Amino acid sequence: MNAIQPSTPHLIPVETRRPKRRGLSQQHQRRHLYRAIAAETTVKLAVNAVLSVVAVSAVITLLPYQQSRQQDLQDIRAEVNHVETRVNRLQAELQRLMAPEQATSIMEEHSYRVDPNKVQIVIDK
Repeated sequence: MNAIQPSTPHLIPVETRRPKRRGLSQQHQRRHLYRAIAAETTVKLAVNAVLSVVAVSAVITLLPYQQSRQQDLQDIRAEVNHVETRVNRLQAELQRLMAPEQATSIMEEHSYRVDPNKVQIVIDK
């Protein structure tokens, strides 16, 4: 029972002698990951390029409309300035017409009658 048993050399299993495939699969996974990142970046760039083209075309389409609106706005501002000048003139005239101290001079302006206290001088040649 206590006999000496022949020593068997520890043999390395055949599987462990082979190069590990683990490293190859990690490289493969890295390559796959890099390809996925590159594909995602390419898609993002393509989408952004399409959006940029759409935005630029929309701006180009709207430029003539904006210019015509600016011209209309300038025309309206010029008309407003003209009307404001006229309104100010009419308001001043209304205040003058409503002033009681100028009633006689206004009557003389709008009719052929003359104040009896004034003498009309006619010069003949």
